Amino acid sequence: FSGTLRTMTTPKVRFLTPRQGKFEQVTELTGKVTFPEVEEIIISLPEGVTVTLSRYAVQAGDKVEKGDTLFSAVIPDYAKTLENLQAEYATAQNTLRTQERKNGEIRLSRNEQAWQKAYEEADQAMVSKRDARVELYTLLSEEKLELDGEGKLPKNASDSLKSAYETYQEAAKAEEEAEKTLRSLDRYAISDEVWTDINTRKEQKEKMESLESEIAELTVLSRMLQSYPAPHGGYISETLLEKGASMGDETIVLRMTPEKSEPVIRADITNIKQNVAKGSAVEVVRDQWSTCSAKVSATGITSGASKYADIPITDNMLQMFSSLKTMMKEDLKLKMTTRAQESTCLIPATAVRGSGSDRYVFVAVNETSTFGGTQTKIQKTSVTVLNESSTVVSVSEDMSWQQVVYQEDRPISDGNTVM
Repeated sequence: FSGTLRTMTTPKVRFLTPRQGKFEQVTELTGKVTFPEVEEIIISLPEGVTVTLSRYAVQAGDKVEKGDTLFSAVIPDYAKTLENLQAEYATAQNTLRTQERKNGEIRLSRNEQAWQKAYEEADQAMVSKRDARVELYTLLSEEKLELDGEGKLPKNASDSLKSAYETYQEAAKAEEEAEKTLRSLDRYAISDEVWTDINTRKEQKEKMESLESEIAELTVLSRMLQSYPAPHGGYISETLLEKGASMGDETIVLRMTPEKSEPVIRADITNIKQNVAKGSAVEVVRDQWSTCSAKVSATGITSGASKYADIPITDNMLQMFSSLKTMMKEDLKLKMTTRAQESTCLIPATAVRGSGSDRYVFVAVNETSTFGGTQTKIQKTSVTVLNESSTVVSVSEDMSWQQVVYQEDRPISDGNTVM
């Protein structure tokens, strides 16, 4: 009967042996899609030219390939500006030809008639060469190519560029031959009047070259703005203007990632006490049914002195959220598993008692009675808590050789006998 009574009044407990290991803790936090590297897409415009944004063909979060259209824009006064430049060119050309015509006789002989014909042919040849050269340099600019030191095309030129080059070569040859024929019929005596004429011709030719350059530049710009291409593949991080916005020289139109640079999920880890390093495990959570596992790819400190951890965005994440744009619209839920750098003694959280600086465990101590029997008593043992979670506590003391008491069926205190 006394044994039964002892069984009924003695607290029943469970015993465990603490283990050595690296403390792990799962911390819930949030992150945002971030672009660690971005480059600015800027339009360089000729002096005095402004353009108007017609539309964006992309949005923040879109992935583009090289050559994809980023936006469209127009030069509001393009037609009028081009018309004015062409009119100036025509005036300079007429002035040049007038000077050339002054060298002819008033009464035309057969040779003078031949000169007149040569003059007209040379005039037309010059216009043809100008148009061919404008087209050639427009295509060169569009394909981001240049003629080599010998004036030849690079091998990777497109078929259309090769055709334009051949047309220009033929036009240049035709103009050269026409000018040669014209010169063969010019008077050879150089008077003051002729000398003035030569200088006037030089001035007009230089003016025509300058105007031709402006016409080509404006034409290149107008064509490019109709469908402005992505310089390389990447993600659009930000569009900066509204439809109809006016853009001047060096206006930043949008930002995108450089080649081989990817967006990441960036989490603020400033308040996390545990060590977060490259390789730390992270779970990205969409809802209770949808999660993706990943690892920290980099850590760092922002300009504002906040600590952060970057998590690569995988194809599985994009599929889970349907798109990067969707991910950018919300704070992303994360569960980060951190692991201590050194091993400590790990004890289940239910076995560690007390609060604040007074933390302790009960350990089992076996005692032999006067009559030879053995009984188990508990002894309060203070511990130093290093880290703790809802399931496990890391302590600095090595208790791996002791039996810790927990899960008692009734309240216990120091010195109690347990079974």
